[in-house]
Amino acid sequence: MRKISIFILCFFVIAFSPAISFSDTTSDINSLLERECINLKKEKLSNLILTGFSSDLQKGLDPDLLKIMEGVIKRTDFDGISEEKTFEIIKLVYGAYKKGASLEYLDLIFDVAYSKDISVDQLFAAANALKEFYNSDVPQDIYEEFVYHEIEEKWDPSVMPTLTRGLIYGVDRGLTAQKVALAIIIDVDQNGLKKKSADELVLDAIKVVREKEPEKWKPMKDVERELMMKLAKKRELEKLRQAAEAKKKQKELERQSAEEDLKKKFEEDTIKLSEDEKKVTIEMADVEKRNYEEIIKYELEQEKMRKREEEEKLKFEQERQRLIRLQQEAERKKVTEEVLKYQRDQEEIKKKVEEENRKLRAERDRINKEAEATRKKNLEKIKKYQEEQENIKEKKNEGEAVFAREQEKIAKEVEKMIKNFQNEISRYQREESEADKMVKEHAQKLDKEKERKNREREEKRRKELAAMDQKVAEYGKRGNLDIDRLFTAVDKHIGIPYRFGGDSENGIDCSAFTRRVYREQGLEIPRTSQQQSMIGTGVGGSSLQPGDLIFFNTSLVGGISHVGVYMNNNTFAHASSSQGVTKSSLRERYFSKRYVRANRIMGQ
Repeated sequence: MRKISIFILCFFVIAFSPAISFSDTTSDINSLLERECINLKKEKLSNLILTGFSSDLQKGLDPDLLKIMEGVIKRTDFDGISEEKTFEIIKLVYGAYKKGASLEYLDLIFDVAYSKDISVDQLFAAANALKEFYNSDVPQDIYEEFVYHEIEEKWDPSVMPTLTRGLIYGVDRGLTAQKVALAIIIDVDQNGLKKKSADELVLDAIKVVREKEPEKWKPMKDVERELMMKLAKKRELEKLRQAAEAKKKQKELERQSAEEDLKKKFEEDTIKLSEDEKKVTIEMADVEKRNYEEIIKYELEQEKMRKREEEEKLKFEQERQRLIRLQQEAERKKVTEEVLKYQRDQEEIKKKVEEENRKLRAERDRINKEAEATRKKNLEKIKKYQEEQENIKEKKNEGEAVFAREQEKIAKEVEKMIKNFQNEISRYQREESEADKMVKEHAQKLDKEKERKNREREEKRRKELAAMDQKVAEYGKRGNLDIDRLFTAVDKHIGIPYRFGGDSENGIDCSAFTRRVYREQGLEIPRTSQQQSMIGTGVGGSSLQPGDLIFFNTSLVGGISHVGVYMNNNTFAHASSSQGVTKSSLRERYFSKRYVRANRIMGQ
């Protein structure tokens, strides 16, 4: 009884533990939605997530997936995006993250999926491109436009790393970033990748820009020259391949044409054959009629011939019997004569055999005599052989002694060679160790150089931001904000669509919009919302004035990710990812929930 109770207990633990785990997962997701969703319908989004991620969630809720859900929902809820699109973006971001993309850079780009049809591979490639560009000297506005264009025009994600490094390479060589980026974009958009590889396209684009500004170009290395030679050879081979393809297509067209001609001829022959078949059918009917008459006539004649054949057979059988009797009598006479002849032949054979036996006996006696003589000679040879063997044995003993001495000498030489070889191995190992050390030192130098450049870039950005902050502070002391100009600048931009990295009337992002508004005031502020939050003076939410920059957290990784400019009566203007440049109210819960802080750039 006790065993049965334990078995039942184990059964229920095994059967219901997955359900308990999945129930906990569902609870965690619903708790997240309850906490973050204001605009989004919680129940609908929950069903989409639980259904769409059912296989993943059965294994337990991945903390990274939960973090991505939270970050995406923050942004889509803030921007008024539908539940279906929110779920689609969660899948996109999670897919790109599992492929190895950084959340920090996915956070910068994923809202492009609001209005663009984008794949996991494209998002992954775009995030990696942003990461590479950040640690380069390519200006931010250039590389953001470059990445957005890649998504917009649906470039092949597999070529993005090459095109990204190509742009970075051109800038490192001293060329103007905007010109190199434009040359690459034009070539790709004109289906350049159908005619050449990504490497070739990049080198061609750099060549075009280099011809326009040769004074800026830094010399190429030998490795790059060798690469260009290989690419030139590759282009030649590609031309030959294309020529072969053209010939193949021509042959294919000729084959198709021949097949069509044959098909046409076959159809004509089929029609002609049908007409001939009709004629043949009529003629066959006439022939069958004639054949029937001929068959009747033939059968009558066959009956007559059968009777004649029977008569002939009877006569033939009588004649055959007569001939058999005659033949038997002739054979009896012939056999008697052959027996007499056989006896005579046997007598002659017997005489021949006796003569052969006599000759064999004589030959045997001769062979015996020769064998005796041979035996005597062999005995003499054996005696001589034994003497020779004694001599050979003596020489062998002498040879073994010499061999032993030579073997000892060789052993010493081999020992010496092994010692020399071991010394060579030791020397090689030391050289290999030194080479490894040199390689490691070189790699460390490269890493240090990279770190130095990154520190210099960060220091440059920090100094530029500090200088801009100081300039903003001085400007704020000198003059007050022109509110009419502020409102005019905002109204002028209302309706412009959102575009990642955009800074024009064709498309603009949130920080570019606020920068343009302050440019109308004669003041240049930093490019990104994060940088803009680091200038000016902090103000409380109850003390907001027109022109104050207000910042929001809609990020996957936390921190400031959106900026707008305060107007009045709790209204602010901003470039929304879903609606473009618009005015919104801070009283709305989904804005007040994401609100972080406000900075005053200029007083009234």
